[in-house]
Formats: sequence, structure tokens, C-alpha cells
Amino acid sequence: MASAPEAAALHPPSGDSCASLRLVAAAAWHTVRERETRDYPRVLGLLGAVGEAAPNLVRYRHFAKLRLGLQAAVIMKMLQEEQPDGKVYDAVDMYFPEREPQIQPQATARDRKLVQEAQETFRELVLGLLRDRQRREEYVQDHLEADYGESFLRVVEELLYDYLWQMERALPEPCLPQLLEVAWTHSPAPQPLHPPQEIGVLSRYLSDMGYQPPASPREEPRTLGPPPGGREVPAPPQKEVTTELRPDPQLGR
Repeated sequence: MASAPEAAALHPPSGDSCASLRLVAAAAWHTVRERETRDYPRVLGLLGAVGEAAPNLVRYRHFAKLRLGLQAAVIMKMLQEEQPDGKVYDAVDMYFPEREPQIQPQATARDRKLVQEAQETFRELVLGLLRDRQRREEYVQDHLEADYGESFLRVVEELLYDYLWQMERALPEPCLPQLLEVAWTHSPAPQPLHPPQEIGVLSRYLSDMGYQPPASPREEPRTLGPPPGGREVPAPPQKEVTTELRPDPQLGR
């Protein structure tokens, strides 16, 4: 797990940028919690942007495991929905290309080997299913849930939680009025008497990240601080990625 100095590698963005980042992070957290698999590519976009800004935020294997898990979930959902083979092939080529993974400075030789093996194993599985219609139907019906169903998605959720928790440690304390203003601004068409969905999503995210909500709607502090005595949500230990493209079911927080 990244220490406080390592987490500080994420250069603090400006106030508006920081609020926008939190809004995107809240949406990503909502997407994964609600199993909105079709929107997982947006979560991957967030990981890519934050990963470039702070490559040492978490251990490389943790990041790779999360990224591969999200990508696998997208493709398995496509198979489950019987999307056209061409679209599935395109997704496989994009997320699990034949070429070796891009070299990351923080990745060891063993890290690269494990990720490459995971990519190749998953790619071979999906391409094999696409070549054999009957095998594909049998896999989706009899094995997909056990291999990449709710248990798999729950661990991907745990991995994302760990990642966002570390990201929050690298950011300034959230300013509630500013966050609310950005949430209203980003809402497509909020109703005058009803707050946009982004407000509820943001509130849940801040709560899950360990921040105290206002005592009442009229009490809106300039910043949302941690609970008295420190955060109640511990930073869980990160575990190593295995050669299989399946997050460890025993990973918890």
C-alpha cells in the first residue's frame, strides 16, 4: 500500500479540478457498486488519468488487477448479452491485445510476466468461445456466473474502493459547497425542487470514503473532515495479483 509520501505524488489539482475529479470518482464508484457494466469503460478512463498523474498511488499489481478485472467484466457482459462477434473481437483487441503489456517503470519483471499471462489466458478463452458457438452458449449458461459473476465483481469493487481510498488520501479535504456547486453544474437538467442524481451519488461516495456528512441540511461546513479520532474506514492490505485473471475472492477490507 502506498504510504502518505507516495500518495502525495498525486499533485493536488486546483479547487475546481479537485471537485471535478471527486465528482468523476463518485460516478465511477456508483457505477461499480451498482454493477453498471456498460459504463465500466468510463471507470477505466478515470484509472488511466489518475494512473498517469500518480503511478505510485497503489502497488502496480493492485492497479493491474483492478484494470484487468474491469476489462474482463466488460467483455463477459458482452458475451452474456449476445452482442455481435465483431464488437466482442474489437473489445478483446482493445483490452487484451496480443502484444506485450506496456512497460511501466514501477512494474517488476515478474509483474509484467504475471500480467502478460493473465491477458493471454483471458484472450484465448474469449477467442475460443467466439470460434465455437455451442461452447460459448454452454459457458455463458453454466460457467460464466461462477467465473466472472457476482463474486468476481464484488472483489473488483473492493479493489476500486482501495484505489479511491488512496486517491482521497492524496487530495485536500473536500469542500462541500464547492462540490455541490460542481455537481449542480454538471447535471444535465436538474429539476428546480429536486437535487440532481449526482448529489446523492456524491454523498454516498464521501460517506464511503470516511468523511462526515453535515449534521443537518442547514449545517454545511466548508470542508468535510474525518470522524473524531481519525477515519473509521481502515486502509486494507493489498494482495498480489495471481496468474489467473480472477481477483482473489478472499480479498476484503
